[in-house]
Amino acid sequence: MPKIVRLVVGRGRTTRPSDQEEWIREYYELEADVTDLATEESLEQARVKLEGKLISWLSEPTAPQLPKLDMAEVEKLPWKTYKDKTPCTPGESGWAFANAPGAEGLVKAIKSSPNEKLELPPYRFTFSGKEKQFISRKAIKEG
Repeated sequence: MPKIVRLVVGRGRTTRPSDQEEWIREYYELEADVTDLATEESLEQARVKLEGKLISWLSEPTAPQLPKLDMAEVEKLPWKTYKDKTPCTPGESGWAFANAPGAEGLVKAIKSSPNEKLELPPYRFTFSGKEKQFISRKAIKEG
């Protein structure tokens, strides 16, 4: 039998965190130099160890894939102040209708976020209203 000098082990998974998201394919491959391993048993132990590491990585929850958002476009939404419903200034907390033109990407991103809370500095976005008909943005305090 020829001398084995390199061992490559690969594993992957395909997941879909929710019906609103695309499928996510992950694949990891580890390579080990096994030149010094003398027996079939030691080679098998090396394979099991590498495969165990891959299984560990693939067992971690998949982070949702958020849609790409242009914060300049998000800022252009018709944000209103909570106090008197006048237009918000940049950096100010406020609300907008979830069905406002241009809000589609932000709505999708919030829905894809854990607990429907999306942090995109300088804001935290959530839904509000009985039927989630509003998007709330809260300025995040730094420090």
